[in-house]
Amino acid sequence: MVVKKLIISQYFCIEEYPEQLVRRIIRHRLKKNADEGRYLTTREIAALENVPESDVRRIVLKTAPLWRRVMRRNSRAAFQKSAGKQWLKSLLQATVLPFFYNIGLLGNFDRRLILFADSNADALPADMQPLFDELKRRGFRCEVCCRDVSRAGLFGTLKYMCGFMLKYARARGVVVCNYFLPVNACKKRRGTRVVQIWHSCGAFKKFGYSTPNDVSRHFRGSVSANFDVVTVSSPACIPAFEEAFRLKKGTARAVGVCRTDVFFDKKYMTAAREKLYANYPGLRDKKLLLYLPTFRGDASDAASVGHEAIERLSAELDGWHTAIRLHPRVKNGRTDLPGLTTNELLLCADMLITDYSSAVFEYALLDRPMLLWCPDLAEYTAERDFYLDIARDMPCEVITDERELKNAVLRGSEGFDRERYRAFADKYMSACDGNSTKRVADLFGKSR
Repeated sequence: MVVKKLIISQYFCIEEYPEQLVRRIIRHRLKKNADEGRYLTTREIAALENVPESDVRRIVLKTAPLWRRVMRRNSRAAFQKSAGKQWLKSLLQATVLPFFYNIGLLGNFDRRLILFADSNADALPADMQPLFDELKRRGFRCEVCCRDVSRAGLFGTLKYMCGFMLKYARARGVVVCNYFLPVNACKKRRGTRVVQIWHSCGAFKKFGYSTPNDVSRHFRGSVSANFDVVTVSSPACIPAFEEAFRLKKGTARAVGVCRTDVFFDKKYMTAAREKLYANYPGLRDKKLLLYLPTFRGDASDAASVGHEAIERLSAELDGWHTAIRLHPRVKNGRTDLPGLTTNELLLCADMLITDYSSAVFEYALLDRPMLLWCPDLAEYTAERDFYLDIARDMPCEVITDERELKNAVLRGSEGFDRERYRAFADKYMSACDGNSTKRVADLFGKSR
């Protein structure tokens, strides 16, 4: 298997310097001095790396188009995560929310109440649905506490969060699948268990405290203080989650990811394909190529990169139907084949193209070819970086040049390294075996 990787030192014609040195210098250039709120100088970077300042200056000048683009994006993100906004969030988490929690403590503790909370959607996220159904089956009283606060306004957000705190104080358990400020607002009741079933499998792109773009340095609250368990897809992912959430040892547990259970359900897989053909009969005689990328930028102002190339690619492939489904955070993003859920599409796809999305881990369970299309690999690596080595650890080709896309698809469809794919799945998805939901539900004990 040939893995294509964009080497920054080659791309900017400075091959006389080691690739890792070039990458470190770019990261230094993008990292602000935390004490003084300014970017590091070339002299400071030279001192950190123990190399001549002239070498640092040459690398900085040569890679200027890259880090300047990243700085512009970071400045927009910084506006979204401004000191004033983060101060208000910290204040809310330290005063108003604990006040309502303490009022809630006056009520009776409900041993059967499990809250499913999310501040990014008005309905129960698909990631939570399997666990919600299983806990209801076991006799728990499951309640949905979801609201898209980006559309709720200040009053609506306060009303929603304060209402959650009143219930939180009485609940047996809380399930979250994303960042959720209220759940960590104060010291919780000992009898309440908070389980974070993070919305992605594996450990690919950095998040949380591992990257400066997720948790603002101005935020003085906590994003994980009350987590009792964070579920992950394999033991290999535990160190990444411990770093990202600053967890105590033993909090991250490899019990699997609930939504992957359907990848082991043959009846569900057959039903998904029948649903595809019932809704779109013209696809019966074609192979399905699914493009499922992540988003760029801040979650509140997300954008997509690279989908235009996939649109052009679809016109060049005979016998294939190309379906593009952009990340839900991309406003008015393209959503092909809307009659099926994303999970159903993954099960039906004959090949997956993505970029830095965790969908690669789920799709690896299916033993089918995939491809990474990463036109901004150098920029993304410098800005966010990864927990793994994208060239060494990924089982599939990594393409950065649009001219290679078509041939890469054809190569993947003709044959791929199954042993490498299985080794990848064994390392990052070993706890996903079709019984993840039952194991996660066991974390809450019995309903009586």
